[in-house]
Amino acid sequence: MERARMATKKKRRLGRGLGSMINTPVKVDVPNSSNESKATVVVADPPAAPVERGEKSSSPGSLIRVSPSNVRPNPYQPRKVFDEAALVSLADSIRSAGVMQPVVVRPAADGYELIAGERRLRAAEIVGLEHIPAVIQDVDDRTAAEWSIIENVQREDLNPMERAEAFQHLQDQFGLTHQEIAEKVGLNRSSVTNHLRLNELDEATKEAVRTSALSMGHARTMLSVGSLSVRAKMLRQCLSNHWSVRELERRVRVLTDGAGASASAKTDVDPRQSNLDDLQKKLGEHLGTRVQIHQQARNPGRGRMVIEFYDLDQFDGLLSRLGYNNA
Repeated sequence: MERARMATKKKRRLGRGLGSMINTPVKVDVPNSSNESKATVVVADPPAAPVERGEKSSSPGSLIRVSPSNVRPNPYQPRKVFDEAALVSLADSIRSAGVMQPVVVRPAADGYELIAGERRLRAAEIVGLEHIPAVIQDVDDRTAAEWSIIENVQREDLNPMERAEAFQHLQDQFGLTHQEIAEKVGLNRSSVTNHLRLNELDEATKEAVRTSALSMGHARTMLSVGSLSVRAKMLRQCLSNHWSVRELERRVRVLTDGAGASASAKTDVDPRQSNLDDLQKKLGEHLGTRVQIHQQARNPGRGRMVIEFYDLDQFDGLLSRLGYNNA
């Protein structure tokens, strides 16, 4: 019970970043008559004055009206694929009920730059609204990127590849560690690490993940196929035959076991190797990285275990998971 309360408390804290910027319910009423073209913004207390192109609000957190054409896209937007049907559905909702939540923007040299709310902005453009409600915030690039990613991740709007690229951007441009990214988006550290590994995939496999042809589980399994030509063949077979993750794992295991057997001139499958493969997989999932266990043929009681890491931050995390304290 206590853990449940703590988990609920943590989720609320993560949601506070964007929610605390919007203090008043806002509705943009869309006129029913086809002859009327202008939408009006109704603000409970106090009414927001229109902000024409070129004006800047001196009060961060203030509610304004802004023309969609005066808002440029967020360069840190992690979502690359927008569902057109979902946008049309949202546009229909706005047409009948209005914009119920403001977008979040920041001042830019040529107007405003979007921080959060791109789906609402695009849907408003489809409807043809002349103005939409917006909360103006004066934040730096890092904060703008974080808010955009957090908004999408918390709503589970991103596919695994978009998450992976967004996390990579936070790491490369702003120097965030895996743990810091995990804390900001509300995921555990191993999940962030697993997402970041997807950036090592070839472009064809990445595109399959972006379009949801492959799941996160499929993508992680593909990482274990080192040869790009073999992976490309495996990808084609997986897509054409609609393999499940388990089936893909089995095929990859047969492929790797077959290569090992050919190299060592073996014809029989060693049942001990199957157990080691299963243990490798479980350890890899627990540690959030790839684990290899090699057993000596002449002395099965001896061998070596290889735990891979991709940067020092992940290495520190592995030490912590293994119970090593370097304090």
